Amino acid sequence: MQCDICFRTGGSRLPFLCPTDARNRLYEPRIQNAQVLLEKDALDQQISSVLSPPAQLAEHKSHSPESRPNRPDIAALYAERDQTADRTQQIITQADELRAKVESARDDIAKKKAFLARRRSDLASAINGVDSRRSRQVEDAEKGIRMTKYKWNSGHATTAASRAFLCGEAAKLYGLKRARRNGGLEEYRIGGVNIVDLRTMNTASPAQISTALSHIVHLLMLSTHYLAIRLPAEVTLPHRDYPLPTIFNLTSSYKHADVPFPGITGQSSNTSPTASRQPEQPNQPRPRPLFITKPLPLLATEDPSGYGLFLEGVTLLAYDVAWVCKSQGIPVGEDSKEPNFEDICNIGKNLYNLLLGSRPRPAPPSRVPSAQSTPTKSSRDTETETEDRKKVPAATIGQYSHGSAHSFLGTAEGTYFIRSWKLPNPMKLAGELKSKLMSEVANAEWEVLDQDAWQVEDEMGDDGVVVGARKEGERAPGLGMQSFMSMRTVMDAVEMVSGDGARKPGTSGTNGWTKLKPR
Repeated sequence: MQCDICFRTGGSRLPFLCPTDARNRLYEPRIQNAQVLLEKDALDQQISSVLSPPAQLAEHKSHSPESRPNRPDIAALYAERDQTADRTQQIITQADELRAKVESARDDIAKKKAFLARRRSDLASAINGVDSRRSRQVEDAEKGIRMTKYKWNSGHATTAASRAFLCGEAAKLYGLKRARRNGGLEEYRIGGVNIVDLRTMNTASPAQISTALSHIVHLLMLSTHYLAIRLPAEVTLPHRDYPLPTIFNLTSSYKHADVPFPGITGQSSNTSPTASRQPEQPNQPRPRPLFITKPLPLLATEDPSGYGLFLEGVTLLAYDVAWVCKSQGIPVGEDSKEPNFEDICNIGKNLYNLLLGSRPRPAPPSRVPSAQSTPTKSSRDTETETEDRKKVPAATIGQYSHGSAHSFLGTAEGTYFIRSWKLPNPMKLAGELKSKLMSEVANAEWEVLDQDAWQVEDEMGDDGVVVGARKEGERAPGLGMQSFMSMRTVMDAVEMVSGDGARKPGTSGTNGWTKLKPR
C-alpha cells in the first residue's frame, strides 16, 4: 500500500517514517494473528467438544457420530495451541518494540523541531540587529579613518610649514634679496652678488657668473634637502677633489658612480693643475660645468664644446629651479600661460618666488560695520574681490615631496601632477639660449662706451674698438657698461692684458656712441 505522506510502498527493508509506514509494517502480523485466532477458535471448539460432559458428548455424538477424536489428536492440538501462544507472544513483543521505536522517533522529531525553532529564532534575532550593528561598525571604522586622516594631514601640514620656514630662513641666511633699479627693473642678489639672467650672460664677468651659480646651487640643494625633493637634473656640490659645482643631464642623473671632476674646459694644465682637463672614464656620463673662467663670447670662440656644455649646465639648473617651483605650486611666469623660455631663464626671480615670495597670508579678521564707520562695499565689489582671490594661486610649498607617503610625487597622482606642468625640454632651451647669445654678439653694432674705452691705441682701430678689457680683479663692482665686441678684438685685448699686466697710455677722448666694425 502506498503511503500518502512519503509516497512509497511499504516493505520490510525500508525503515518507516510515518504512521502509514508503521501500519503497513503491521499488516502481515495482523493477518497472521487473525489466522492464528481462527485456528485457535477451531481448536477451542474441538477441545470443548472433547472435554464436554457426557450429556453434551451424547448430544455431540448424536450430531456427529464420526467426529470423536482420539488421544494423539488431543496432544497435537495442545502442541499447536502452545505454538500459537508462543507466536502470539512474539507478535506482541515485536509490536511493543515497534511502538517504542515510534515513540523514540517522535521524540527525536520533537527535539529536531525544537532545535530548528531555536535556530530560526536565533537567526531572526541576528538578522534583526545585523543592519544596525553593521552600520555602527562601518561608522566606527569611518570615524577612525577620518581621525587618522586628520592626524596625518595635520602632521603633514606641520611638516610642510616647517619645510617652508627652513627654506625661507636658509634663503635669508644666503642673502637672497630683491631690489629695483632706477629704471624700475627688478634685480635679484644672493650673497651680495647679482644673479645673472641667462639671456644677459654676455655682459657679465666670469667671476660674477660662477659665484652666483655656486651660491644658487648651494641654496637650491639645501632647499631641496629640506623639501625632500629629488631634482630631475642631478647637481654635484663641491667636495674633496671636486672644487666647483656641476650638473648632469636628465638621462644621466642618478645612474652613475663617482665621476671625476671635469676641469675647466679650454685651460691648460700648467696654469691651474686642479682645473686641468682629466681623462674621462669609459661609460661615464660627462657632467656639465656651472662655472667659467673666461668671458662667454671668448669661450665660444676658443672652446665651442665647452661653451655648449656650460650653456647646457645653466639651462639644466634653470630647469631644476623651475621644476621645484612647479612642484611646490609656485607659478613660473604668468599663471594663465605655460612657462616659456624667458620665464625659465630668470633664475633669480624663480628662486626668490620659491623661497621668499608667493607666501600665503591669512586674511584679516572681518569686522562688523557700524553706522559711523565707512560705508560697506557693494555686493559687486565683494564678488570681484572674491574672484580675484580665487585667481591667486595658493602656494603649496612643502606639500609635495619624495620623502613622505603623504603627497608623494612618485604615485600616480604625483606623476599626473608632474605631467600637467608642460615644461619645455632642457635641450631645446639650451639651443634657444645659445642661438640668442650668439646672435647678440654677431648682430651688435651700436653700444654706449665709457671714457676708458677711448684709451686704446690707435693702431688697433683697424680691427674694432676694445672695450672693458681690464682684469677681472680691477673691474669696478658697479660697472654695467660693457660692450658686445668682436671675437678677435676680445682675444687681442686679453692677450695685451695678460702679456704685460698694464695698459699703455693712450690718447684721451670723450664718451659717446660709436659703431663697431662689422665682421
